[in-house]
Amino acid sequence: MTGLDSLITDALAAPATLDTPLPATPLHAVPGVSVGVANGSVKKPGRTQPDVVVVATDAPASFAAVTTTSTAAAAACLWTRARVPALRRAVVVNSGNANAATGRQGVQDNLAMAAAVAEQLGCVPDDVLVCSTGVIGVPLPMERLAPAVTVAAHDAAHRVPPASSPARAICTTDTRTKGAGVTVGGVTVAGMAKGSGMIHPNMATMLGFIATDAKVAPDHLQALLEAVADRTFHQISVDGDMSTNDTVVLLASGVGPWVEPGGPGWSDLVTGVSLVARQLAREIARDGEGARTLLTVTVEGGPDDAAARAWSRAVVSSSLFKAAVHGKDPNWGRIVGALGAAGAIGLDALDVDLGGVAVMREGAPVPFDEPTASAAMAEPELCVTLRLPGDGHGVAWGCDLSAEYVSINADYRS
Repeated sequence: MTGLDSLITDALAAPATLDTPLPATPLHAVPGVSVGVANGSVKKPGRTQPDVVVVATDAPASFAAVTTTSTAAAAACLWTRARVPALRRAVVVNSGNANAATGRQGVQDNLAMAAAVAEQLGCVPDDVLVCSTGVIGVPLPMERLAPAVTVAAHDAAHRVPPASSPARAICTTDTRTKGAGVTVGGVTVAGMAKGSGMIHPNMATMLGFIATDAKVAPDHLQALLEAVADRTFHQISVDGDMSTNDTVVLLASGVGPWVEPGGPGWSDLVTGVSLVARQLAREIARDGEGARTLLTVTVEGGPDDAAARAWSRAVVSSSLFKAAVHGKDPNWGRIVGALGAAGAIGLDALDVDLGGVAVMREGAPVPFDEPTASAAMAEPELCVTLRLPGDGHGVAWGCDLSAEYVSINADYRS
């Protein structure tokens, strides 16, 4: 385990709960960061909900990003991926339209969005990252979107306080906004995210934006984001479908303390980013389309952390187990099935605790009170603990699978 891995592991050692969330700190509360919000009526003409956000820094700052591994990646992902890690100025986001599978026109529209922001900030288009989310295969309504991007960029450039919630503006089918913030030592970190369906990252229809006031070299910031994403955003699954647009951006405004690996403040930065990312990831899983239960699966054991993370994610990704959770049916055999399908080893020594109820010990079933286990599955968060031989450790988050999920996605475009 590298030094960075150890720091992240230590930061996430304390389990998260729904009872002790970090406050939903807005990005523009981070020194050196400003935010503009506007309405581009991207989904429909005349729509009143804002759907454009520009997050900018006062001066060139370090930006890092991770994007979907889909070979159908949207124009925004390809643009952003090619421009990090580096010193940049802003990221522009639109919701309601993914600008994916839109051909050359999509590439041109993506450039136009970056150019509109750059004009207001006095920089070049390459200094502006782009994120889009929404319906795939539909050209952006640039006649409505472009003016809104200009308004949002103008407000960010002139530090006009946003009249509407940026966290709400980036949402699509989300039922709640997702934000988190924390100050660790002398470092401030805040983040917001969107995501509810099409969630199965390597990177989901999810977008995440995290800002800190620390001054960090771009390469160090990129390494930090990639390591944190492996333990947070890459450990969630709502429906097993990977998106064309997933992106998480981490920016460091540079107006705070200078931070570098091994130096003062580095562990504070790692802790802050890790805690914010974990809460955002959990909130995305909790807000899964049609979901009622947040599912947290912890694997203690396995040859290493990577294996434990993969096995925990396999369980939260199991449609059969997710359906059982929705029905409050303590059918723990579906957990074993998911582990076996994922290639987990040592199952002859497996312990399974379902909501604190022991249902399996040393690879064999044990008597348990089904009503008690079913009641545990009715709680807002169901915690499943799986113990296997080995020193690995991994946690993943998902949700139950309901009939409402089908309804939401059957009617998504209408």
